[in-house]
Amino acid sequence: MGDAQTGTEPESPQSEQSRSVLLGAFRRAFTETDSRLLQSYVAVSFLLGSLLAILLLLALPVWVFNTAGGSEFATFSRAFLVVGGVLLLVALIAPVVSAGRQHARGTATVRADVSLALAGYLFILSLYVSLLISAPPDQREAPPALVAPVVDFLYSLPPVYAVAPPLLAAALVGVVHRFVR
Repeated sequence: MGDAQTGTEPESPQSEQSRSVLLGAFRRAFTETDSRLLQSYVAVSFLLGSLLAILLLLALPVWVFNTAGGSEFATFSRAFLVVGGVLLLVALIAPVVSAGRQHARGTATVRADVSLALAGYLFILSLYVSLLISAPPDQREAPPALVAPVVDFLYSLPPVYAVAPPLLAAALVGVVHRFVR
């Protein structure tokens, strides 16, 4: 029954739980952790995830327009954009959701929060490494002297190897999730 004076429904215990699972996990992981590293990862992954989602939404119509009337491979490439983008988003937010669920169950520890945040940051670093490997030769700049040998090695790899770092880092996120459960 609603409140007769205000005409609104009373707050029920279910109303807190009926919100988005994803946003609830982000809120819970940020507010209930004692780890500053996890708090920073929650903020960074929210920002990067939002930017990646916007980029995918803007890229999809352009990609469809550019490949319209093409072969079956063009249709497959459009599907790969969506699937690949969703997989990147899942791997990016998985540590936050895992930490949020642990906090909701009351089984969270600082060690688990730090481990999940480190795995998440490693995934972000793997995306950068992937971009270095797949950078077109005319877009490559001279790296700082301190990291020049590593960057030159990454530049020398064939672009097809660019998928390996994110796949390995995503697998590591899964292993860390299983380890800290």
